[in-house]
This record gives sequence, C-alpha cells and structure tokens, in this order.
Amino acid sequence: MTAPDQFHFTAYPGLDGVHLVRSAGSVPTAARHSHRSLCVGAVLSGERVLVLAGGDIRVAAGQVLVLAPGLVHACPDAGASEAVVISVSADQLDRLGFDAACLGRVEPCLDDPDLFGCVTGLAGLAGGSVASLERDGALQALLARLEERGRGRPDPEAGSGSRPAPVEAAVLHLTAHAGEEVRLDHLARLAGMSPCRLNRLFSHHIGMPPHEYQTLLRVQAVKAAIGAGVGLAEAAAQAGFFDQSHMTRCFRKVVGMTPGQYARGVSRS
Repeated sequence: MTAPDQFHFTAYPGLDGVHLVRSAGSVPTAARHSHRSLCVGAVLSGERVLVLAGGDIRVAAGQVLVLAPGLVHACPDAGASEAVVISVSADQLDRLGFDAACLGRVEPCLDDPDLFGCVTGLAGLAGGSVASLERDGALQALLARLEERGRGRPDPEAGSGSRPAPVEAAVLHLTAHAGEEVRLDHLARLAGMSPCRLNRLFSHHIGMPPHEYQTLLRVQAVKAAIGAGVGLAEAAAQAGFFDQSHMTRCFRKVVGMTPGQYARGVSRS
C-alpha cells in the first residue's frame, strides 16, 4: 500500500466481530495466509488477484470476492484497486444462525450484482448515525444471499476427512507456543514421524509448511495486540519476533502493509 490513508478499519456498532475494511492502491500480500473470519469484498475499481491451491483467480471491478474462514491464499500485486471488505467472525456467524460450512462452499469470485449491492450497501452503513435494526437487516441480507449461493454446492472438504492426528498435534503445539522458538524436529517427535514427512503432510493439509503457519499465528497476534492498544515494540516481543524490524518484514509480507500503517488504520475506526 502506498500510503497509510488508503487503509481504514471500521467496527460496526453493536455487531461484535463485524468490521469494514476500505482499501485503495496496491495491497499485495505475497505470503500465504488465512483469516479467522469470513471476508466478503466488493471490488470498486481495478482488480484483485487471489492465489489459491487450485490456481489464480482475478476479481474485477463489479465482482465480489469471498474468502471462507481458514482458506489459505495470497494476494500478489495486481496494480491499483479500490475495494470494501466486510469481515464477520465465526462466532458472530454462529450467533446469527448461519451455517459457516455452507458459506464456505461459495465460490471465491462471484459475478452477482445483488450480492455486490449487499456488500456496498452494508459498507455505507458503517457510520454511527444509522438505526441498529437497519444495519442488522443489511448484514442478514448479505449473509442470506451468500448462503443461497453456497447451498447445494459440493463441500470442498468432503472426502478429505479430518486432519491426521500428527498434523493436528503439530497445529495445537504451534498455536500454544506461537511466541516461542519451535524446532521442526521437536514437532516431528510429537507427531511420531520424520521432519521431512511431517513437513510434507502439514503442507498438504494446512496449505503451508509449519514455519509459515507459525509466522501467520504471530502476525495474527500482533494484529490483536495493536487492536488492544499495545505499542509496536511490545507487540513484537509478545508475538515472538526478534525485534520490530523482523516483525515489520513478516507483517508486510502477510498483510500488505507495515504494522505502523495497520495501527493508524485501526486507530481511526
């Protein structure tokens, strides 16, 4: 992103876990990563590129991008663009009574004018001078339209089964010790297999190798710390980065901007 004023977060009043992200310019995130929330975006100008396991997808102006929680992807530089993205946490989806699995079956790129209007309409209700019921209704309309698109589509996880126990053990250990130094051979011993075998199996089921997954966890920790008002140096130390420079390099690669730019965007919400 070329300037910090091209990125802006807004939390929707009364809707815990629902945020609007407005962005303009070039927002590359070369590193593979995923989000804990459902992200639904309307591309207003230019285009966005999503690199998924099945190949690259280009989302043009007037189209909608959909990223299910946990979907591993990257967003390489596709030139200047403008977009609004609605982020809805998994907890909020559950509270509202929507089927997260059904929403996860929606195609990542949709040419759907009605859905596009739902996204831009909800984006326009992010200010404070809006009736709560109007905002609630707009979110319901957006999610209902998404659920309609996902209903009847095959489940991408069908037939794949749950994650193998060795991979699950590695994920749990990395999550519990995200801020600590972890060796691949230690994870392999926990998993009961060779480091080489675990690295391949982990990458197959998670979409990235253990070291990239650890970096993602640390970046997510920094984002949470910044949102809680923690300073950048302290956030870097808490997350397990060697220093602010190390944090900045990793953060920019995953998020597409520096932690400072992210913090300024959060502070205006």
